[in-house]
Amino acid sequence: MEKFESCSYIEHGMVLDHCNRIRSCNNFNPRYGGRPVIYENYHGEKIDWKEFFDIKRELRKKYRENSCPELCKDCVNTAYKEWDDDDYIDYLLLTPWVPCNSNCIYCEAPRDKEVIANTKVYKVLPLIKDMIKNNILKKDGTIDFAGGEPTIYREFEDLLHEFIKHDFTKIIIHTNAIKRSNAIIKGLKKGVVRVLVSIDAGSREVHEKVKQVKSYDSVWNNLKEYAKNQPKDADNVKAKYIIVPGLNDNEMEISLWLEKCKEINIKSVVLNLDFNWIMKNVDGDLMPIYNLMKYTQHRAWELGINCELYGQIFQVKCEVEKSREENIAGF
Repeated sequence: MEKFESCSYIEHGMVLDHCNRIRSCNNFNPRYGGRPVIYENYHGEKIDWKEFFDIKRELRKKYRENSCPELCKDCVNTAYKEWDDDDYIDYLLLTPWVPCNSNCIYCEAPRDKEVIANTKVYKVLPLIKDMIKNNILKKDGTIDFAGGEPTIYREFEDLLHEFIKHDFTKIIIHTNAIKRSNAIIKGLKKGVVRVLVSIDAGSREVHEKVKQVKSYDSVWNNLKEYAKNQPKDADNVKAKYIIVPGLNDNEMEISLWLEKCKEINIKSVVLNLDFNWIMKNVDGDLMPIYNLMKYTQHRAWELGINCELYGQIFQVKCEVEKSREENIAGF
């Protein structure tokens, strides 16, 4: 074990991304881009794992030599700690699909013609079975489903059952909860699935403006059902709020969202920020967003709810507080 500054994604992460790419990381770096690519033009082929880890090792080597890749320069998610030199994946993000049953105003993927044109659907399950067979995936690591919307992906149920069957203990589903999934409920009951539902509003009016579909009732009903099916005293179902400046960035809307979460026994919430906004404003005045973040944390505390910072709002925290730390929010 050697101590140096690095990133958990670079060390042991893998992302099946849009546009048929495999990356080490899915963290956007506002100033330098981030998200180093391991393979372009991946369509489900069997992977040579020695080659794969040789590529990752070159990225990891740069950190060990105190010269991180240009894409990663000044990323807030790096951490100075002891890192091993073994070859395995303990964080797998599955997000190679674009289709969604929502039309969130902050998500460009469903409207990005280039992303749609360059994302060719392929079967993921054979790759996952190969990774499990070759002990590539740590069973106590994190399996993370994002999207598009995972619950409408054709292999979702089979993939989730495969992870459950092989005793993976930390499976995260990022979902809009428009569609209820029996596989998710099964995983929740076993205590191995965590669900993160992006609601982004407290009121029906604002929810429909952000999501651009009429899903307010179904989302809250399904979130309530998921919360009801988690083990007693567990904190495996969380609600997320992505701040979209000019649309839902006010204390009244956030307070209403938190109060509704309290009603259905949500113990933890996650706060994030519109990626497109931070990309355009990273060198601007971040204090209004920072102050809203602090309000959300305090109001959640008043209601007995834990509030975690995720993604771009975590970047705002680090920018304003001039800090760099590893983000462990979201599960």
